[in-house]
Amino acid sequence: MIGVVGLSHKSAPVHIREKFALNKEEYTDLSQTILKNKNIDELVIISTCNRTELYFTAEECCSPGAFHILFHYLKAHIQEEDGIESHFYQYETSRAVNHLFRVVSGLESMMLGEYQIVSQIKEAISHAEEIGSAGKILKRLFHKALETGKQVRTKTAMSSGAFSVSYAAVEKCNSIFEQLPDKKILLVGAGETGELVIKNLYKKGCQNIVVANRTTSKAEELSKRFGGSVLAFNQLEQGIQGADIVVSSISCKKPLITPELMHSTPANKQTVLIDLGVPRNIDPQLANQSNLALYNVDDLEEVVAQNMEKKKTYVATAEKIIRKKSHEFADWLSIQNLSPAIQNIILGVNEINQSELAIFRKFHSEEEYLNMEKYGKHIAEKLVKSMIRNLKDVSDNGRKTEYIKVVNDLFSHTNEE
Repeated sequence: MIGVVGLSHKSAPVHIREKFALNKEEYTDLSQTILKNKNIDELVIISTCNRTELYFTAEECCSPGAFHILFHYLKAHIQEEDGIESHFYQYETSRAVNHLFRVVSGLESMMLGEYQIVSQIKEAISHAEEIGSAGKILKRLFHKALETGKQVRTKTAMSSGAFSVSYAAVEKCNSIFEQLPDKKILLVGAGETGELVIKNLYKKGCQNIVVANRTTSKAEELSKRFGGSVLAFNQLEQGIQGADIVVSSISCKKPLITPELMHSTPANKQTVLIDLGVPRNIDPQLANQSNLALYNVDDLEEVVAQNMEKKKTYVATAEKIIRKKSHEFADWLSIQNLSPAIQNIILGVNEINQSELAIFRKFHSEEEYLNMEKYGKHIAEKLVKSMIRNLKDVSDNGRKTEYIKVVNDLFSHTNEE
């Protein structure tokens, strides 16, 4: 079976999602730990600000057992025993495939049609291939998913307008300030999200943008492209004091911007803080200060709703493409499932035929043997065709793998004898 266990902005608030956000090292460790369990064959993990999902294959385990195994390791990862399952969804077979295709097409994103998820999924499957956690089935699934996402965006205007969480953050700022281009903006983080933020700010005419990043060279490269300046990462406190808007999108396990860091900010100075990190970059306690307005990724609902109205006309077309691509993958998977069983049937019938012919030859003339050989070949071919046809019918063209397993077991025993 193919399955997925996951949570997203639709099923869990940010304070839950941030517990399961994984950096590359944690991704590797969790994958290798899970794959030590002999019941899980392949694994690919997607971890973004809005979702953490574990896609897996499990051929020798029932679906409830496989999901139980995944939850066990997830609980161990965050060191919590109970209360997390309610935030997760779990899909298997065609529903799991359909869900991934919807995710990569932007239909499951907070900002309908956002494109950033494509690079995140590319990174997820690339890393899984590097560490050896993705095998033949999941490699094919994810490459088919990326193909689906590309076709959805080609056939519709789903990704027009550069909609993303970064876009939503800038639109939120634009709704707060009448003269956004005049504001002093501090951007903390020069990764993909930070780049999209500064690009959207630049389109709004913002010129006074300062970039701070752990790796100074990345901050320099990004600020140079958009006419900004650079702030040393150890000078964040001074940078925040001078900013009207602070947008943070770095990877960190604990809040970077804390009440202690903000203590010297003038009480009469209004500052907008936008936290695009998961785990959160900005301590939520700062929302209690009257001179600060704090927004996280879950606070962009108004902009999201506007985006939905503009894009929902494309959803029907996108879903039609997804159904077609899901069927194509199901057909490919069915062939993979059936091929070993078909080979076992052919091998088993031919071995019985050859064995019986060898006995027949001992007691009959060469002419009788040759006639029997022709007849045996004819019967074997008819029998094989009939069994393959029946196998395809009873297994729904390979989709019901439990029937295929019975045939494999039956003919493996026949071949051994």
